[in-house]
Amino acid sequence: MRFSGTPFTGCQRGKRDIALNIKTPDGLELAYELVRRADVVHHNMTLGTADKLGLGYEKCKEVKPDLVYCNTFAYGYEGPLAHVGGLDPLYQASAGLEYESGAVMHGHEPLYYRFGMCDASNALLSVVGVLAAVFHQRRTGEGQYVWTSLLDGGTIFSSDALLRADGSGIERWHLDAGLTGLDPAYRLYETKDGWLQVVALRDEAWETLCTTMGVDATLPRADVEPQLEAAFMTNTAMWWWYVLDRAGVPCEIAADMRGGDLALYDGDHERLGLVTEYEHALLGTMRQAGNVIDFSETPGNIAGPPPLVGEHTREILDWLGVDAARQEELKAAGVVYWPDENYAWPW
Repeated sequence: MRFSGTPFTGCQRGKRDIALNIKTPDGLELAYELVRRADVVHHNMTLGTADKLGLGYEKCKEVKPDLVYCNTFAYGYEGPLAHVGGLDPLYQASAGLEYESGAVMHGHEPLYYRFGMCDASNALLSVVGVLAAVFHQRRTGEGQYVWTSLLDGGTIFSSDALLRADGSGIERWHLDAGLTGLDPAYRLYETKDGWLQVVALRDEAWETLCTTMGVDATLPRADVEPQLEAAFMTNTAMWWWYVLDRAGVPCEIAADMRGGDLALYDGDHERLGLVTEYEHALLGTMRQAGNVIDFSETPGNIAGPPPLVGEHTREILDWLGVDAARQEELKAAGVVYWPDENYAWPW
């Protein structure tokens, strides 16, 4: 855990949390007890760090031979940068994403995308890899070591970059000079009070867009585009969304989420279960996204709010068979921790 503030709160809801000092012999032994009961061990420590702490793959495999063990690296398991750590912006840069996001080919500066896309894609790769490894383990009884990287995550977003057999690259779409989109049919248009995203890729959608907006679809698109820009400025984003949506042109208003309020207090989102609300020990009543994956036969649920550091330490120690007196000894010795009046991780 790198932070106990916003990122932790955003990523850890519904989980149980034990605070364990694995640099102590007793703490490491408790960690082994957890490994012994686990299906998967997953972490993002730099190469070699888990081995130094006594929790590398080979050691964990000794404890549980059929374990699935996943490490999400920065640059990967092998190569000259394998031992180097890193954060999301480095892989947006090295994968070419910041260059493309800023449309540097038009004379702009590179643009960092602030939502941690490589963090998220690295995590998603690890989920896919772990599920495949667990499936293999269920069929064969054989565990294995799985690894992904932030650089791999960045590469996902460049998957349209291909080389021909002769080594030459294919022509890729690039952002326009205004950073509004890729084509007059596939871009944002400014209106009287905001912006509207249009995706009129099919010929019939393009023709309908032009007809509805009062421009000639048979003209070259470079000539049509300024006419569309002028037409969109004559009314509001909501008006044009209503008109184009009824005409069958895919479009959507570019919304300002106002820090999340627009999504988290939307009545339809609430009714659809896309919003959840619960009490947090420090923050009080909090709202976050609800279930974003639906199952017809096994509906999911949000188990609870993000935990405090060590919030479930005693519950997990009970599960491991550690009696109450021993738990107090371990806390006094700094081996484990659970929240008390000296809680050290404020919001």
